[in-house]
Amino acid sequence: MVNAVKHSTRDAAVTAATDQLETAGDISMRSIGSLLGISGAALYHHFANKQALLDAIAERAFTAFEKKLRSIDAREPERIIHGILKEYRLFATEHPHLFSLMFVTPHRTARKFPRDFAAHRSAVFNLLWKAVEECMEDTSDGTPGDSLYLAHDLWALTHGQILLWRAGRFEDERSFEDVIERSITRFIATLEN
Repeated sequence: MVNAVKHSTRDAAVTAATDQLETAGDISMRSIGSLLGISGAALYHHFANKQALLDAIAERAFTAFEKKLRSIDAREPERIIHGILKEYRLFATEHPHLFSLMFVTPHRTARKFPRDFAAHRSAVFNLLWKAVEECMEDTSDGTPGDSLYLAHDLWALTHGQILLWRAGRFEDERSFEDVIERSITRFIATLEN
């Protein structure tokens, strides 16, 4: 029973902290404790520190994001790639603080390229990698790892465009969408040749 209560409090803290991060851009152990009816210090029974709570938020968000990507209704690898990268852009727009936590802010538990990605330690990246690999099936020269690096290049291209958009470097959202779609389409064309 004690473990169930501890787990319930932990889950409630992650939920409350996620909501706070989404609205305020940061979290406070004291205010999250207050929302849960416990002291901020009591949260340290569930999380070693604020970073551990942020890591738990990111872990839950990665799981939800992966589920969203797996629900993309497409069979052709090109459409899957477009769908994954569109969801990535939407996620960055709809959840800017969560996006920053997961994909911009450095932290020691972040997966590292190429080792962690090559070992399939990123379920989200694995989906993109698989689609890139399928696009290349008929054209690959058989060089091991090409698809891993090309999937990373495609992700980095999209990520860079998103960061430029967030920094106000496009005239408007329409021009951002046009540029990123054209870039992705051109990149996919190189995979198929």
